Amino acid sequence: MDILGYHISEADIQIFLGVLGVIIALLLWRFARRAKSTKETEARISNIEKNTEQILEVLKKKYPELYLDGLDSSPPPVFDPFAEGAKLMAEYKWDAAISEFKKSIISATGSQRVALYNLIAICYYSSGRLESARENHEESRTLALECGDTTGEPAALGNLALIYHTQGDLKKAEEYHQAALKIYRQIGNPKGEANALGNLGVTYCTQGDLNKAEEYHRVALKIHRKIRNREGEADQLGNIGRIYLDRGDLEQALKYHQKALKIYREIGCKQGEANQLANTGLIYKVKGDLEKELKYHQDALKIHQDIGFKEGEAAGLGNIARIYFAKGDSEQALKYVRNSLKIYQEIGHKQGEANGLGNIGLIYRAKGDLDQALKYHQDALKIHQEMGDRKGQAFDLINIGLIYSAKGDPEQALKYLHDALTIFKQIGMKEQIEIVERNIRKLKGE
Repeated sequence: MDILGYHISEADIQIFLGVLGVIIALLLWRFARRAKSTKETEARISNIEKNTEQILEVLKKKYPELYLDGLDSSPPPVFDPFAEGAKLMAEYKWDAAISEFKKSIISATGSQRVALYNLIAICYYSSGRLESARENHEESRTLALECGDTTGEPAALGNLALIYHTQGDLKKAEEYHQAALKIYRQIGNPKGEANALGNLGVTYCTQGDLNKAEEYHRVALKIHRKIRNREGEADQLGNIGRIYLDRGDLEQALKYHQKALKIYREIGCKQGEANQLANTGLIYKVKGDLEKELKYHQDALKIHQDIGFKEGEAAGLGNIARIYFAKGDSEQALKYVRNSLKIYQEIGHKQGEANGLGNIGLIYRAKGDLDQALKYHQDALKIHQEMGDRKGQAFDLINIGLIYSAKGDPEQALKYLHDALTIFKQIGMKEQIEIVERNIRKLKGE
C-alpha cells in the first residue's frame, strides 16, 4: 500500500459549515464572561481563538458531520468539560477529549447528549476506532429519536453512512445518506439537504456511477447557489471537477477546480483555496507534468504555512515528498517527508506520525534498504497499535509482509499478510480484503 503523501478533496469534507462559527462564538463568550480583567479576557480569547482555529481547520478537512445543538446555553458543568474537550481535539488528544465529553454528559440533557455522543464518536473515528465510533453515533441517533431532535438524527445518520463508506459497505452508506436526506427535506433544512445530496454524490462516485454522482452534485450545487452559500457552492464545483478527473476529462476538471478556487479566494477561505490548489496539482499529476504539480502543491503549502495550519503544512510537505519520489529523487523525498513527520510529532498528531514513518519505510524499501524500511514500518505499526487504529495496523502489516517477501522469506510474509487480512475482515473493508487475498495467492504461486 502506497500511503506516501495525500491531498485534500471537497469530496471528503461534507459537514455543517455553520457549526464552525458556533464553536468560536461559544468558547469566546463563555471564557470572556468568566475573565476577571480586560487583560485576562484578551489573553484567554487570544488563546481560545488559536485553539478553535486549529479545530475548525482540522474538522473541515477530515471529520464527519458535526452537531452541537443545546451546548450554547448549557450550564458550567456541561459547557466547561465540552470546551476543554474541544481544545483537546485541536491537540489530537482523542482519549482525553472523550473523557471530558463524558464528564459533560453526566449533567447534560436532551439534545445536549445527542451532540456530545456525536463528538465522542468523531474522536473515535478520527483515531481509527470505527466500531466504537459507530456505537456512539448509534447512541446519538437513539437519543435524538427519544427526545424528538429532528436535526440531531440526520446528523447521526450521515456520520454512520460515512463509517459504512469507509468500511466499503457502499449500499448501506447510500441507505443512510438517503434517510438523512429525507429528514432534511421534511424539516425544511436546505443546507442539510444539499450536504446530504453531496454525500450521496461522493458515494455514487466511489461506486463508479459517475453520471449519477454528477447529477447529485449538480442538484446540491443548485441549492447552495439558491441559499447563497458560496462555500457550499465551491465545495460542489470541486466535487464535479473530481468527477471529470475520474473520467479523464482533464480540461473540464481543471475548469471546475479553477471556478472553485476563484470563489474560495473571493470569500477569503484560505483553507478551501489551499485544497483547490492541491487538487489542481493532481490534475497535472495525471497529465504527467510533475513540475506544474510541484508548483501547485508548493502554493498550497505556502498558504498552510501562512495561516499557521500545521496539519495542512505537514500534509503539503508529504505531497511534495511524493512528487520528488516520483521523480526518482529519494533524498529530496526523504527530506520533505522527514519535515512532515517532525511537524506531526510536534503537534502530537499520532496518525500523521505513523503515516510519516510508513512513508519513510516505503522510500527505504524503494532504495533497497529493507532493514531500515522494516524498522520504520514496525515503528508505524507500534503507534497504530497504541492508538487502537486497526485499519492503520492492517496497512502496516501489509508493508511488513511485502518487505519479508522481498527478503526472500515467504513464510513470514504470509504470516503478516494473513494478520492484515484478519483485521480487514473484522472491520469489513471489502476492497482491501480482495487486494490482500490476491497478494497471498501470488506468494503461494496459485
